[in-house]
Amino acid sequence: MTFSPFLEFFQQMNVGRPKDLEKRQRILESAKQLFLEMGYHGSSMNQIAQNAGVTKLTVYNHFQDKATLFTCAIEDTCEHILSTRPRELTADSNFIVVLNEVCELALNIVNLPEAIKLDLLLLELAAEHSPLVEQFYRASHLKMRQVWENFFQDAAALNFIQQDHPARQTELIVSLLMGLRHQEVLLGMRPVPEAAERQAIIHSAIDIFMLKYQLGTQN
Repeated sequence: MTFSPFLEFFQQMNVGRPKDLEKRQRILESAKQLFLEMGYHGSSMNQIAQNAGVTKLTVYNHFQDKATLFTCAIEDTCEHILSTRPRELTADSNFIVVLNEVCELALNIVNLPEAIKLDLLLLELAAEHSPLVEQFYRASHLKMRQVWENFFQDAAALNFIQQDHPARQTELIVSLLMGLRHQEVLLGMRPVPEAAERQAIIHSAIDIFMLKYQLGTQN
């Protein structure tokens, strides 16, 4: 009986046995829930294991440490949130209609309850200069930025808008769509905008964006 914990440890860590994918997914779902609800420091490996209905040894068998589990959980959450992709531009596209759709998709994503919790979690980690921030950013905000930049690159190539660095165009449209308004949403000082308000935000953002980038205008 004295050596049973050691036997259990070696059984869990047996390299030859296949990973239990169902248990791994349960651990991942448990981690996603707790990290978003309790924050990084408020969630322990014990809580995650208990919530998933597995032992802590099983958690460590699938994920090396808490930081690894956090990274996997955040990447999985972001992948789910960003799974919807905007319609691709073609030479026959109505650019304003497609731009409106992309703006609507972006606003829908950033105002999801999970996305708001992710942003608050990112701010919590950034405040303490956590090395996890960069991994978090790459899995979430950077991916969305790349979607925008690819969209504007295609738009310029198809002569829908003036040529410029896609990063500058992305910064402008995101600033117009989010601005101080979204900061107030994150702080709980303002409700998430309803559908009608989102459309008003989008129309104003597109009008200002096109003032700068419509073909034939002088900057």
